[in-house]
Amino acid sequence: MNKILLLCSFLFIAILPNIAHADIKKTIKGTIKKGILEEFAGELAKLPGLKQVKEKIETNEFKLISTSKHRGILELANYNDAENITIARTRYESGLKIFDQAILASGTYWLKAQPKDSKQQAIERKVIINSGVINKTALNFWQKDVKVYPLEISTEPQSARIRILNIVPKYKFSMPLSPGKYLVEVSHKGYKTAKFNITLDHNQNNFNVALQPQKVEVISVTGTKKADDSVKADKPKKEYSLGVNIITWSILALLFLLAVWLIYRLIKLLKQLLSKVWQMIFVDKTV
Repeated sequence: MNKILLLCSFLFIAILPNIAHADIKKTIKGTIKKGILEEFAGELAKLPGLKQVKEKIETNEFKLISTSKHRGILELANYNDAENITIARTRYESGLKIFDQAILASGTYWLKAQPKDSKQQAIERKVIINSGVINKTALNFWQKDVKVYPLEISTEPQSARIRILNIVPKYKFSMPLSPGKYLVEVSHKGYKTAKFNITLDHNQNNFNVALQPQKVEVISVTGTKKADDSVKADKPKKEYSLGVNIITWSILALLFLLAVWLIYRLIKLLKQLLSKVWQMIFVDKTV
């Protein structure tokens, strides 16, 4: 009997690594299909064998989803022209594969995309993810011998004025320009003017700009509008720790007890005074 148990134990120990390995692969595969948490995905990329697992399911579209409170959506246009699209925190990381959309923690990322056409140039650009908004970027692939690129600047509000300060021609949407750096100014009445530099090349020709409002109109309860230079945001209520709350309530309780004691002493004192007055008036008269 002991020999049979010993043999079963050896067999179990021998097949245990294979069972665990298969279970890990199955778990990782299911996680990627369902949606990878961005913070978890960074660690998964370091695990051996993950590349093979990813290759087996690369035909299934999955999304990166961050659990960060400060996160935004990266939305890609023209992604069908790309053969492989990856996103990484730094330029020289291998990155994780994405498709049309990814939900990422706010910050700066490196986006890389390989075109399906070998005659076109690959894209390698920085993208900034702003929290709580959809951050759009288009994957426009160009032939390797292209000399000019159409500059496309989208603004919010859409009627904002766009000027390219370091060239003479007036800006027009999709105007062809030589690759290089350009100083852009975007302005609109009621909004803060934005000035920034852009680099136009095969990596990026479309840019999105959202202007910040200068002032906000406040509508009172009666319906009349008040034009204020600025509106102060409601300050969040300060939360105190449990220890501070205990001390505060203890002090309040002691103050309450002290007030009760003082009232009791005052009533007792008044009673004694009234008693003396009663004795002085009525007892003396009887005598």
